Amino acid sequence: MHNGNMGLGGTRWRSLLVATVATVATLWSSVAMATITQGDFSIFGFFETRESGRWGEGSSANNGTDTTFVHPLPTLTLIGKAGKAATETGGSFDFNHWDLVEARQLADIRPDYHFVKNYKLLGRFDTLILKDADFFAFYRPWYDAFGTLKNKGRCETNRDCVDYSHHELQQQYFRDDLHEYYAQLNFTDNFSARIGKQQVIWSEADALSGTEVTNSVDATYHWLHFESAENLRKNVRMIKLNYILPDFFKTANNELEAFIIPGDYQGNGIIVNTFDPRSPWIFPGPTQLGAFNQNGQPFREVTFLDQGQKPMINIGGVFADFAVRNNSKAPSNSLENSEFGIRYSSLLPIGNGLQASFIFLYEARDSRLGLCTACSALSAAFSTAKVMGTGPAAATNWSPVIPGEFLNFGNYIYGKPRPGVPKAGTFLVMIDQDTRRNKFFGLTGTYYDKDLTDIVYRYDILYEPSFGGACNGCALSGSDWTQRTRYIIAADRPTYIPWLSKQHTFLVAQNVVTWFPDRPSNSIPYFGDAAGKQREFSDFFFVSAVNWVMNGQLTTTNALAWDVDDNTGGLGSNNVYRYSRNILVGVNAQWYLGRSGRNTDPFAESRAQRINELEFTLTYEI
Repeated sequence: MHNGNMGLGGTRWRSLLVATVATVATLWSSVAMATITQGDFSIFGFFETRESGRWGEGSSANNGTDTTFVHPLPTLTLIGKAGKAATETGGSFDFNHWDLVEARQLADIRPDYHFVKNYKLLGRFDTLILKDADFFAFYRPWYDAFGTLKNKGRCETNRDCVDYSHHELQQQYFRDDLHEYYAQLNFTDNFSARIGKQQVIWSEADALSGTEVTNSVDATYHWLHFESAENLRKNVRMIKLNYILPDFFKTANNELEAFIIPGDYQGNGIIVNTFDPRSPWIFPGPTQLGAFNQNGQPFREVTFLDQGQKPMINIGGVFADFAVRNNSKAPSNSLENSEFGIRYSSLLPIGNGLQASFIFLYEARDSRLGLCTACSALSAAFSTAKVMGTGPAAATNWSPVIPGEFLNFGNYIYGKPRPGVPKAGTFLVMIDQDTRRNKFFGLTGTYYDKDLTDIVYRYDILYEPSFGGACNGCALSGSDWTQRTRYIIAADRPTYIPWLSKQHTFLVAQNVVTWFPDRPSNSIPYFGDAAGKQREFSDFFFVSAVNWVMNGQLTTTNALAWDVDDNTGGLGSNNVYRYSRNILVGVNAQWYLGRSGRNTDPFAESRAQRINELEFTLTYEI
């Protein structure tokens, strides 16, 4: 939805993660951090500077037409003929225009304190039942100079974008992030607990996962390439228990894990930015609004990247400010909204040993986002609310067009009309998310074929009885509940290639099939994608190779991700060179290829061909 905050959208966005996160496979080449140890206390981490730019943005062609106005009465101005926005050049192979998108300075600090050893707290007090314990934290602050260097960010011309305010700079480009903290408590050799802000990764799949549901992904401060999955995930406060069971019935490595999240809702899958065109990390999905700027002139808007900050639309010969307000409220952090998960793992006596994990989750994920059909009238609280942060909107005189859509003549969210521009009022869309706890059933594991292929096979299967899918006209809200399944098969193999490296090359291949068993015929990839289409089956493939060259000083990882149905994908390359004991230099690239402008592309790669990126990093290890 144009200008809608899809941060409260669902894991309908998870398919985006499946596509782009293939480059996360490159993170096997991540920095090896040094460690400082002093008794029971250790700290390790690094400091890093990262600068990146994009190519493929292109420029406007000279084939647009201006909006013309007519004056049937001396005091009346109407739209004579709405203009047509100019098309733009650009794409994967357009190297004419480069744009800075990141100038980030960050720290990665991870202290660990071993405070219970052999039942002794701090070496002095007998704990009686607690045999061993550690406290771990992960602190990741950063500052990005991008917003300071570029007052309007990456916003395109003629979009009415305003300079970042001091508050906006602090919100978007300064992060004081205590990312993770927990206590690891080992009561016996078989029973342990982990309490605190943490991640739960139960999937055995390589890089991509169907059963990785618990920790939402925050893509509002960085898109998915060049970032580790660990850094992107939003940790949640939970209590996780682990119990190792004895072998029985020829099975081995039997383990039972369970967790409870006592009311700490951290998002609904993958959290993306769809409302601020100044941000370089705005979601590149397609839109078809046909918007005009405050001067009444058209601008090209085919993706969220192209949108304006104060758009207008044509309604009956006059303009109206257009805005979207998310009426959603996150579940309260109470025990009544607790979430749960359980996994049972075992090595089954099949072949050389089939490792299998059975997973059940009961979590507030994959919620349904759509028009707020319950918003029959705007609340009085809206009289003081700010839509898009640009001005107040009165609660009176809002006329419902359909449930969730309102029209107000005489009220201007983006300010009074500019001279000669016939602006009559405001058109407002209210969206809402039906956040409820859903059931997830998963099966994941590995099989090592050491007799024939020397390959480790990985599998990951997810079944969701209730997935909040979007569709055109299938429900009043534009979304409904449906079923979704995901099947992943992967293969890993170290292979020695003498002419390439003195060490083994680690090869990974993985295929992902997503199936909507009862998909409505008018389903779309996400709410607001009017021209899109949700396939009943979608097939996604990636292959990657990790090499250690120059006597291991240079680690290079290259990955190809491909959406088989849409013939679009991308190449990712991560390269880290150890210049000295503490200094590492990196060069990374993400290049989108294949068909462009696809409305059946749930991964947005066909639309991302204007955001190909090149990144340089300099890292100093502690």
